[in-house]
Parts: sequence; C-alpha cells; structure tokens
Amino acid sequence: MANVPWAEVCEKFQAALALSRVELHKNPEKEPYKSKYSARALLEEVKALLGPAPEDEDERPEAEDGPGAGDHALGLPAEVVEPEGPVAQRAVRLAVIEFHLGVNHIDTEELSAGEEHLVKCLRLLRRYRLSHDCISLCIQAQNNLGILWSEREEIETAQAYLESSEALYNQYMKEVGSPPLDPTECFLPEEEKLTEQERSKRFEKVYTHNLYYLAQVYQHLEMFEKAAHYCHSTLKRQLEHNAYHPIEWAINAATLSQFYINKLCFMEARHCLSAANVIFGQTGKISATEDRQHRRA
Repeated sequence: MANVPWAEVCEKFQAALALSRVELHKNPEKEPYKSKYSARALLEEVKALLGPAPEDEDERPEAEDGPGAGDHALGLPAEVVEPEGPVAQRAVRLAVIEFHLGVNHIDTEELSAGEEHLVKCLRLLRRYRLSHDCISLCIQAQNNLGILWSEREEIETAQAYLESSEALYNQYMKEVGSPPLDPTECFLPEEEKLTEQERSKRFEKVYTHNLYYLAQVYQHLEMFEKAAHYCHSTLKRQLEHNAYHPIEWAINAATLSQFYINKLCFMEARHCLSAANVIFGQTGKISATEDRQHRRA
C-alpha cells in the first residue's frame, strides 16, 4: 500500500459510503448521479492506495468466474479457509472495494461495468468464501449479480447466483455459525467494530434479501409452489427481525393469500389476509410517529 496512514484510507472509504447513501433527488436536477460519481472517485482512490490484486487472482481468466464455471465458482467450498496474512487481507479489502464499485455502477445504470466489478469481487474471495470475514460479502455480491441478471431477463443465470447464495448461507451456519464480519468492518478501527448482535442482524438481513429475490425468480420461472414458500419465509423473517415496510409487507401478504385461495388452502389464505390487515394498520401510526419526530427536529 502507498505510504498513506491507514486512518486516512478508512476515512476515504467511509466518505464514499456516505456519498453512496445520498438520495438521488438531493442531487442537482441535471446531475442526478453527482454523489454517486463522487463516491466512485473516492472508492477508486482507496483501491489505488491498497495496491494491485494478488497476481494469481488478478490474472485468472474471467471465463472461469461465470455462473457455469463449476465448483470453484458457484459450487460449495470444500472447507473453511480464513484469509490470514497481509496478502489475503489485502485481497479481502480489495474485494470490498470491487463490491461497492459494482453496486455504484449498477446504481448509475452501467450494468456491464457493475457486473465486471462484482465478478472481480467474487474472484478475489473464491478461496475464502466460507470464512468468517468473507461470507457476508460473497453472498451480497452474488445477490446483486442475481438481481442484475434478472433485470436482463436471464432468469436461469439469476437463479444460479441466488441459489448459490442460499447454499453458502446454509453451509456457513452449519459449519461455522457465528455472526460473520460485516464488509464495512474491513475499514473500521478495532474499537469501532460491530457487536455480535449487530453483525447477526445485518447477516440475517442479507439472507432475507436472498430469499426475497429467489421468490421473484421462482415466480418468473412459474415455479409457483416454490415461489410461495420463499415469499412466506421472507415475510416471516421480516416480521421476526422487525425489518419491513408496512405497506409493502401487507401487499405481499395479501398477494400470497391469493395463491393459497387458488390452492383451496383457505385457512392459510385467511391467516395471510389477517396479518396483512394488522400490518397495514401500522402505517398511520408510523406516519404519525415520524411526523412528531420531524417536528421535534
């Protein structure tokens, strides 16, 4: 790494994250992606400061990283390998940057460039996918590739990435189980690392997103039973973790009830509709609470 204090590198990364979160409508009307481009420039600076990727990762043919590339790409790892040593740690940090560059390019509608960065992220992580430091990042990268291919209407490719994410989650929970590192922690000082509880919360949210995207993919593939199962699992997990938007949740629950009605599963349909009604009733309370908080601010 260039002779720059590590704290300065971390500050650049955190500034990039802050810019990435700026809502589009807060940018100038003629420059809706201004904050995204500023974030991208900072991410590229951090990438340059970290130095080049390890040779064996950087020179690996891209064709080997596609969804049909076999066990070393989307298949399950044979064992847990932790990224130990400075070279491995640099590879993981570079993977974090490649991930955020990928999401950044997708957000600015540059899908091909976004795909390229996400594939680079996975390539850097391939031998560490099941590790405590990398599992969450790997699943998030594959989730985003699943969404990207779904938007291209390449549904079976999306399915491969998303099913791989689900399998990785299940294998990690079976073989390791402890709440993994959140990717942002790679650029945080030790005293600012997340608690085990917060790590678990974030990791479970990543997995819930995975199930949500799988539900949509199975719906597209007309695998309606499977789609309903994954939709139900998503709604249940969102309630358990208190991570949902009431109107969206209620609509999804009501939609799921129609599937059960068509299957003549009236008890299940009634349960979904009742739950949708209860959650929808929260919208007024939440709006009122937000309004009071806004007035106090």
